[in-house]
Amino acid sequence: MVPHYLLLANSVVFYLGGNMYNKDELLQIKDDYERALSLVEILFKDITDKEGKPYINHLLRVSEKLENKNTKIAGLLHDVLEDIDGMTEEKLKELNFNEEIISLIKIVTKDEKIEYSAYITNVLATKNIEAIKIKYADMSDNFNMDRLNKLSAQSKERLTKKYEKEIIRIKDYLIKGGELNE
Repeated sequence: MVPHYLLLANSVVFYLGGNMYNKDELLQIKDDYERALSLVEILFKDITDKEGKPYINHLLRVSEKLENKNTKIAGLLHDVLEDIDGMTEEKLKELNFNEEIISLIKIVTKDEKIEYSAYITNVLATKNIEAIKIKYADMSDNFNMDRLNKLSAQSKERLTKKYEKEIIRIKDYLIKGGELNE
């Protein structure tokens, strides 16, 4: 993980294209979705996915699959706590994201100390349908066969093994709850 920002005098200072953006400039963006989009554009600027494409595309696809406004915002931000060194819940609060958004992000943030199956069990155990929808959108994007087929056989096998059983568990949960059609 490479930090794309610095902490100066208790203020978050971001760098994008050689330009400095600070927390106050982000806070001038009143719409939560637009502020979240600006934040991920900054934080994930130079990060690519396994295909070598901009990682932000994944975040946008996850968000686009969701309906509720706070859930869409949390979908856009779902990897910031996990993937961005030094990003914390407190910093998200300082950027005026509400408790519901932060809670959703926390639920879908994987603790690296636990195995993936246990992590999915924990997400499902919250019974938070919006968080479960985010995780399903995230996994659906990660497990998309068009994308997987562009990877090496080894990467495809590893990701299939990682996601196949777990995505079925989440899908079944959402179907049983009437949140997803078969």
